[in-house]
Amino acid sequence: MIFAERNCSVNYKPEKKQLLTDYRKDRIKLFNRQRISFIIAASVLLGAFIASLPAIGYTDIFLYVSLFCSFMLFLLSTALILSLRQVILSFSITALLMVLFVLTGQLRFPAFVILFCLDIIFCFISQRFSKLFIDTIKEENHTISILEQQAYTDELTQLLNRNGLDQALTTVWAFCKRYQKHIGFIMADIDCFKNYNDTLGHYEGDNILRQVGEAIKACCKRETDIVSRIGGEEFLIVLSDISDTYIVKAAQEISQSIAELKIEKVGQCSCSPFLSISMGIATATPTDELSPTDLYKGSDAAMYKAKNSGRNCICFNDKIITPDK
Repeated sequence: MIFAERNCSVNYKPEKKQLLTDYRKDRIKLFNRQRISFIIAASVLLGAFIASLPAIGYTDIFLYVSLFCSFMLFLLSTALILSLRQVILSFSITALLMVLFVLTGQLRFPAFVILFCLDIIFCFISQRFSKLFIDTIKEENHTISILEQQAYTDELTQLLNRNGLDQALTTVWAFCKRYQKHIGFIMADIDCFKNYNDTLGHYEGDNILRQVGEAIKACCKRETDIVSRIGGEEFLIVLSDISDTYIVKAAQEISQSIAELKIEKVGQCSCSPFLSISMGIATATPTDELSPTDLYKGSDAAMYKAKNSGRNCICFNDKIITPDK
């Protein structure tokens, strides 16, 4: 089967920027979650050590508390990915506590200055570390986007390939089925394309395919229009929420656009003085009994009928329609 027949609901994808933001947040949460147990263990051990100092004769407890706060800031800054707001909040709490100790005479000013400068350095390290981590995430996301594009895009024409068609069609079909919208398939095949490959070579043949793909795409300007190359010189266009009159007119515009490329015919193909295309149309309103494959087969059969009727024409509902009529 050309399309995967599966039940689904309409999936409205968020903007690419929002997807990147969500991906970044998830990666940061996972990174922090993996290190939180280490931070808790380290803070408990240090706290126990500081609590035991008075028992062995060290009484400058306020200095040790300040050191503990600075150590925790250092630990949080280097072990976790913190936002600027989180860093400022942690630094502010530590600084205010030390200022309070200085004002009450519990902490010497030189010690405060040293610890304060260290805390600033810790904050700087934290933001640099966070920036490097986020840049790495963005690079990973960019790589994933490129791989996804390659998986769903035809390399030659930059149109959707079969995988991309299947993914896009699933959403559009579900939408039309839910809201009882008319949907139409246009199967298009370049006439006598083998002659171009055999006469001009595959390089020029590929160039022709690119031009045809661009011409078809230029005629399908709505965001919901699906344009794909499904193999060789065959293209499938899917138009949703349309009338029969609209899709016939769209097919005629595509045919006219191909003719305007002014690519001269080669070989014995006599259907047109220039490169032409034959198309078959099938339309329906999706139901439980109807699948995308049914429309695919219908448009494919109509396209072959157009081929057998002299090429350079459109077949719809068993009627042959010329490009300009």
